[in-house]
Amino acid sequence: MEKKPKSETTKFKPINIMLQEDLIKRINAFCTKQEITIHEFVTDAIIEKLNLFYK
Repeated sequence: MEKKPKSETTKFKPINIMLQEDLIKRINAFCTKQEITIHEFVTDAIIEKLNLFYK
């Protein structure tokens, strides 16, 4: 996953979601191995999904 430059004008808002414990463990392991944050992982996953939908 590519790191994207952050714009100084980008605004962030928190979201809360419920995930199964097993999925959280898998996400944590993946992010640790890839040396990325969960924030980066989730953001990239959402962008990828939206790009597929809005092709």
